[in-house]
Amino acid sequence: MTQETPEQPGYAMALANGSYDWYRQAAAKARKYYRVSECLQIVLSAAIPVTAVLSPGDAKVPAILGGLVVVLTGLRSVFHWQDDYLRFSQAREAVESERRLYRTGGEPYDEPASRDRRLAAAVTRIEQQEMGVWIQLSSAREE
Repeated sequence: MTQETPEQPGYAMALANGSYDWYRQAAAKARKYYRVSECLQIVLSAAIPVTAVLSPGDAKVPAILGGLVVVLTGLRSVFHWQDDYLRFSQAREAVESERRLYRTGGEPYDEPASRDRRLAAAVTRIEQQEMGVWIQLSSAREE
């Protein structure tokens, strides 16, 4: 068995670190898309009556803005950025919890002979659970 050092993590910790980093980046990206889409929807929706008042005889601008709101609403319902943000954040924190226990030698990582195997299994379980929730959500959306 290779000895793990802070500079050179073993396979199990490298797996946990990679999973944590992926979920951290994916959550940040989903959060950004969610916030941008929410703000755009609010601004575009508010601009519709304003443009109708500013040019009462011309329905083109309000119609275009209304169309953009519909497209944005459709994109939000297809991509579910808020759901992804919450799911990815939960998985990231679950992986971080396992990393902390591993680093401190807490249960179930207090046995040197089995700690790497247990960490790899825990990270795999977290990833599979997150994927299972995604599959359930995707299946429900298609119905």
